Amino acid sequence: MAQDSGTPKVSVNVQKNNLQRQILVLDGVPGIVATSATKIGEFERVFSLADAVEKGYTLEDEPFLYGIIEQFYNEIGGSFELAILGVEDTMTMAQMCTNTNLNGARKLLLSGAGAINLIGIARKPSQAYNPGNDFLDVDVVNALTTSRVLAEYQQSINRPVRFLIEGRVANLEDDTIFQPKTASNGYAGVVLGNDVSDGSAGIGSALARACKFAAHVKIGNGQNGPLAITQAFIGDKAIEDFYPEELDAFTNAGYIIAHKREGAAGYYYSVDKMASTDDYSILVHGRIIDKAQRILTAATTPFLETDIRINPDGSINATDAKYLENVCLQQLQSSMSEQVSGFAVSINTNQDVISTSKINIQGAVQPLGYTSYIIFDLGLTKTL
Repeated sequence: MAQDSGTPKVSVNVQKNNLQRQILVLDGVPGIVATSATKIGEFERVFSLADAVEKGYTLEDEPFLYGIIEQFYNEIGGSFELAILGVEDTMTMAQMCTNTNLNGARKLLLSGAGAINLIGIARKPSQAYNPGNDFLDVDVVNALTTSRVLAEYQQSINRPVRFLIEGRVANLEDDTIFQPKTASNGYAGVVLGNDVSDGSAGIGSALARACKFAAHVKIGNGQNGPLAITQAFIGDKAIEDFYPEELDAFTNAGYIIAHKREGAAGYYYSVDKMASTDDYSILVHGRIIDKAQRILTAATTPFLETDIRINPDGSINATDAKYLENVCLQQLQSSMSEQVSGFAVSINTNQDVISTSKINIQGAVQPLGYTSYIIFDLGLTKTL
């Protein structure tokens, strides 16, 4: 009961380092834009398959969306937030991804208040739809074009996003196979193949595998075990019926596919290819830079409209510049140090802030290395 502290007084414990508290940025916040039967134009958040069914995404009323959601939660293996937007069957995937279409992915992103950073795009067209005579539905190719514009817009407002687009197979017999890597769109990847043999693609599975683990973890990481699916097809052809060099060709063309690995049971995703050949030709690189952008945006926003000291020659005060550099580095290190190899942040003090009211900060992220290919030099020897 002792409360002796002298005469009554107010004590204030002054804390430090509050300005450098870790900024929370979630690695995987997924969303789906897909064909709906009864919930067209409705944005909904669900947390499990049972929750989705309760909210109207039943097998009877929403068979296509139900299949995607079921596949997503089978792969997740637990509760996880998933945003859903249903669209009419006449809306193409290209239209879903169009920046000026306020009823497609743009609506999902706005309804998600900027948090959604991975979107699966899928379609169940009407019977009258003509996908063309090529290997890939022409809508997939067009969606790669439109999704780039939308992704660039999202990046410009500091709400970066990556797309996984359903690689709908139109004609498995066609030998002229479109190569996604030629689309120059590192914001989007084309998922090819599904656990059903109808030419669709397993968007639910791919989206779940990406969100299930941290941003730096590849969806084909062998340490995380096989996919939850028990069979896999491209078009109506089982994965096991493709020659290895055929599956290699799909991967080299820039598709995300499931395959079997020698010495391991089950199915795994191959390389997490995106539709480009630049720095963001794999999904993990895009997700890492997106996370860094969100962290740096949050770290530097408190400095908007604040003052900074200027030297007599017009350059930025070195101490102020160094302080801002350290704030950025501290936030990157506290949030991502285990996900990358390193960071660098620098501010050139020779900037005219007085005239421009702008300050330019240079940042670089060094990613981890990934062992997509392991090569043994193996032979017999008389001695060891």
